[in-house]
Amino acid sequence: MIMNDSEIKDAVRKSWDASSSTYDTRPGHKISTEAEKEAWKQELKRNLPPAPLDILDVGCGTGAMGLLFAEMGHRVTGVDLSEAMMARAREKAKAQNMAIALKTGDAEHLPFEAGTFDVIVNRHLLWTLPHPEVALKEWHRVLKTGGTLSIIDGVWKDRSVSLRAKRLLSDGLARVFDPSSHSHYSKELRNQLPHDGGIPKETMTSFLERAGFSGIGFRDLMYIREMQKAQQPWYRRFVPQKTYYILTAKKQA
Repeated sequence: MIMNDSEIKDAVRKSWDASSSTYDTRPGHKISTEAEKEAWKQELKRNLPPAPLDILDVGCGTGAMGLLFAEMGHRVTGVDLSEAMMARAREKAKAQNMAIALKTGDAEHLPFEAGTFDVIVNRHLLWTLPHPEVALKEWHRVLKTGGTLSIIDGVWKDRSVSLRAKRLLSDGLARVFDPSSHSHYSKELRNQLPHDGGIPKETMTSFLERAGFSGIGFRDLMYIREMQKAQQPWYRRFVPQKTYYILTAKKQA
């Protein structure tokens, strides 16, 4: 079955709405330790001017990255398809006494004027989009000249036989020990996503260049993944992940 863009995005929104109550219980989604929190801060502020900057967290979910920027003194706006996920972000912002503006919107068609933001950040988002290359062009549009885009992503599913076997075993154990941990994307929905399982950095770099970005930089984040793995249940720890990164790029004049 072929789904159109509206159907895909509606299914994605419903999936994240449904998982919003448990999203922050998973290491890799939430920030579990002070060491991980400090590592993220160091990565996010690297090569940026001092606060305050206008930050857009695209696909903000429950606000993990946006709230870190707010804690560092920036003016933060978050946008997401899922109102339920953003409701969790509002709760977290209130509990932390942090200001963050949240707006319902589509990452491929943002509800902002051109040249609005100094920085755009997203984490684990582009693989969920039917047209990630369209999203990157849109983000280029709403960035100020000289602004920075930071993409946090990786490859979650290797095609190798050994990794697939380990993942199947891990998923089976998860269904036994934690029935709520199963994937909330249906097989039908995943078949509509061109980059289900993650986007290699080489592909992402090509997307960035075609969208008009330059000055592309790469940093390996596997050390953060190892921090997260230490917080995972045992049946998740033996599934290796080879790629986790942050790519930064500039909108030049």
